[in-house]
Amino acid sequence: MRGPAVSHPKDNLMMEAKIERDVADSAEAEALQGAIFIAVRAYSDFLEDRGVIWSEHDPDEIPSLKAQALVVTLDYGDGDNAIDIKLKNGPLDRVYGDGVDPDPFKDIR
Repeated sequence: MRGPAVSHPKDNLMMEAKIERDVADSAEAEALQGAIFIAVRAYSDFLEDRGVIWSEHDPDEIPSLKAQALVVTLDYGDGDNAIDIKLKNGPLDRVYGDGVDPDPFKDIR
Protein backbone atom coordinates (compact mmCIF):
# COMPACT_ATOMS: atom_id res chain seq x y z
CA MET A 1 0.00 0.00 0.00
CA ARG A 2 1.28 3.43 -0.96
CA GLY A 3 1.11 6.41 1.32
CA PRO A 4 -0.30 9.82 0.47
CA ALA A 5 1.38 11.81 -2.27
CA VAL A 6 3.98 14.22 -0.97
CA SER A 7 4.49 17.49 -2.79
CA HIS A 8 7.92 18.52 -3.88
CA PRO A 9 9.45 21.03 -1.44
CA LYS A 10 9.93 23.53 -4.26
CA ASP A 11 6.52 23.10 -5.96
CA ASN A 12 5.58 26.75 -5.48
CA LEU A 13 8.98 27.99 -6.63
CA MET A 14 8.85 25.71 -9.65
CA MET A 15 5.46 27.20 -10.59
CA GLU A 16 6.87 30.72 -10.22
CA ALA A 17 9.85 29.76 -12.39
CA LYS A 18 7.52 28.48 -15.11
CA ILE A 19 5.55 31.74 -15.00
CA GLU A 20 8.77 33.76 -15.22
CA ARG A 21 9.98 31.69 -18.19
CA ASP A 22 6.62 31.97 -19.98
CA VAL A 23 6.62 35.75 -19.54
CA ALA A 24 10.28 36.08 -20.60
CA ASP A 25 9.62 33.97 -23.71
CA SER A 26 6.61 36.02 -24.81
CA ALA A 27 6.81 38.11 -27.98
CA GLU A 28 6.36 41.33 -26.00
CA ALA A 29 9.20 40.42 -23.62
CA GLU A 30 11.48 39.48 -26.49
CA ALA A 31 10.80 42.84 -28.16
CA LEU A 32 11.55 44.70 -24.93
CA GLN A 33 14.69 42.65 -24.35
CA GLY A 34 15.78 43.46 -27.90
CA ALA A 35 15.43 47.18 -27.13
CA ILE A 36 17.46 46.73 -23.95
CA PHE A 37 20.18 44.86 -25.85
CA ILE A 38 20.36 47.63 -28.45
CA ALA A 39 20.58 50.35 -25.77
CA VAL A 40 23.25 48.50 -23.77
CA ARG A 41 25.30 47.83 -26.90
CA ALA A 42 25.01 51.51 -27.93
CA TYR A 43 26.22 52.64 -24.49
CA SER A 44 29.06 50.10 -24.62
CA ASP A 45 30.11 51.41 -28.04
CA PHE A 46 29.94 54.97 -26.64
CA LEU A 47 32.29 54.00 -23.77
CA GLU A 48 34.66 52.17 -26.11
CA ASP A 49 34.78 55.12 -28.54
CA ARG A 50 35.85 57.40 -25.68
CA GLY A 51 38.67 55.15 -24.49
CA VAL A 52 36.99 53.99 -21.27
CA ILE A 53 37.15 50.23 -21.98
CA TRP A 54 40.42 49.64 -23.83
CA SER A 55 43.81 51.41 -23.55
CA GLU A 56 45.36 53.20 -26.47
CA HIS A 57 47.89 50.88 -28.05
CA ASP A 58 50.06 50.23 -31.07
CA PRO A 59 48.41 48.03 -33.70
CA ASP A 60 50.94 45.27 -32.95
CA GLU A 61 50.14 45.21 -29.23
CA ILE A 62 47.31 43.70 -27.24
CA PRO A 63 45.29 46.55 -25.69
CA SER A 64 44.87 46.72 -21.92
CA LEU A 65 41.37 46.04 -20.65
CA LYS A 66 40.24 48.88 -18.36
CA ALA A 67 36.88 47.41 -17.28
CA GLN A 68 35.58 43.86 -17.18
CA ALA A 69 31.83 44.28 -17.67
CA LEU A 70 29.09 46.83 -18.18
CA VAL A 71 26.54 46.00 -15.49
CA VAL A 72 22.98 47.35 -15.57
CA THR A 73 20.88 46.56 -12.49
CA LEU A 74 17.35 47.48 -11.52
CA ASP A 75 17.01 46.75 -7.79
CA TYR A 76 13.41 45.98 -6.86
CA GLY A 77 14.32 45.67 -3.18
CA ASP A 78 15.77 49.12 -2.55
CA GLY A 79 12.40 50.89 -2.33
CA ASP A 80 13.03 53.18 -5.29
CA ASN A 81 13.48 50.60 -8.05
CA ALA A 82 16.78 52.33 -8.70
CA ILE A 83 18.68 51.56 -11.88
CA ASP A 84 22.44 51.38 -11.50
CA ILE A 85 24.86 51.37 -14.43
CA LYS A 86 28.52 50.71 -13.68
CA LEU A 87 31.66 49.24 -15.09
CA LYS A 88 32.69 46.19 -13.08
CA ASN A 89 36.37 46.54 -12.24
CA GLY A 90 36.45 49.85 -14.10
CA PRO A 91 38.50 52.79 -12.83
CA LEU A 92 35.72 54.10 -10.55
CA ASP A 93 35.12 50.62 -9.11
CA ARG A 94 38.85 50.19 -8.44
CA VAL A 95 39.23 53.62 -6.82
CA TYR A 96 35.98 53.83 -4.81
CA GLY A 97 34.85 50.20 -4.57
CA ASP A 98 36.49 46.85 -4.32
CA GLY A 99 37.30 46.41 -7.99
CA VAL A 100 40.46 44.74 -9.22
CA ASP A 101 42.54 45.17 -12.37
CA PRO A 102 40.48 43.43 -15.09
CA ASP A 103 43.28 43.07 -17.64
CA PRO A 104 43.91 39.34 -18.19
CA PHE A 105 47.20 40.06 -19.98
CA LYS A 106 48.76 42.48 -17.46
CA ASP A 107 51.32 39.91 -16.32
CA ILE A 108 52.67 39.20 -19.82
CA ARG A 109 53.15 42.76 -21.05
